[in-house]
Amino acid sequence: MKRLLSTLLVIVTLGLCAVCVVQWVREERLRGHIADLAKRLEAENTARVEAERKAAEYEKEIERLTILRAEVEAKLLATTEELTAVGNDSVSRGVTLAIFLNQLVQTQTKLTAMENAVGKGTEALKDQNESVAAQNATITKQNELLKQLANERNAAIEKLNSRTKEFNELVEKYNKLAKSR
Repeated sequence: MKRLLSTLLVIVTLGLCAVCVVQWVREERLRGHIADLAKRLEAENTARVEAERKAAEYEKEIERLTILRAEVEAKLLATTEELTAVGNDSVSRGVTLAIFLNQLVQTQTKLTAMENAVGKGTEALKDQNESVAAQNATITKQNELLKQLANERNAAIEKLNSRTKEFNELVEKYNKLAKSR
């Protein structure tokens, strides 16, 4: 019986050894699975932190673009008002020019009438020369005013064009950012 007990003891010991080996293998698999889950959790946390950083960065960029857009719109409105003022000034100068031209025609008519009535006297000739000189001075002055007005209009249009280009570039950048989000 002693031998039977010894054999039984050896079998039970071998069985316990087998159970220990099975548990060790299972524990090793579980430890590997836990390590894999820890790596995945770390990767997800890193991705989350990066996404939050990018979101904050995008918010700052959107805020900056919004401020820049407001500035560009304000400049556009100011330029539009300035261009309107230049246009109104152009119209008023055109009216002034028309008045001067009308006066010139009236003076020429009077001069012709005086010439016919008085004849070819030296007095009439001197008056006519003075009138023509005054008319020439008026025409020269009006030409200078027209050139100045044209230069002002061209400068205002160039400013408007450059600001419009800046605004369009800003809108394109904003649209690209909006699409990328």
